[in-house]
Amino acid sequence: MVPPGIDSKLRLTLREGSVYYFTERTLTSPLPHYFIVVNAAPIAQQLLLLSVITSKVREVRLRRADCLETLVELSPEIFDVLTRPSIVDCNSLKTIPLGEFNARFVRGEIACFDKDVPVALRKALRRAIHASALLTDELKTLVAQP
Repeated sequence: MVPPGIDSKLRLTLREGSVYYFTERTLTSPLPHYFIVVNAAPIAQQLLLLSVITSKVREVRLRRADCLETLVELSPEIFDVLTRPSIVDCNSLKTIPLGEFNARFVRGEIACFDKDVPVALRKALRRAIHASALLTDELKTLVAQP
């Protein structure tokens, strides 16, 4: 069931694999990033789990050298929103309550893309998330099985 007060455009776009672009204050970078929704049912779950796409592929691979199975690499050929090779560290998901995300969306702080990530990429993200030893089981239950 959709909670009351959720913006109609957000209701139409918010699902597993949706991509949003915004600045997240919990990141070390002040620049906006692309985020992929990884929840199985984000509106019903009311806590958004977002994977962060970064172009710092080498840094992430070095930092997570002991758990490479939790990294998902992307390229513009796989996901054409990107302009260069990128990576997602599935050990580090951002959580944002749906109400807060909705408020930021309504204020125009969050941009949505009309194109979701391909199914194969969603499956890779699920596998990497469930392989993570750093994420809690509680968060993993919000993500579909690989």
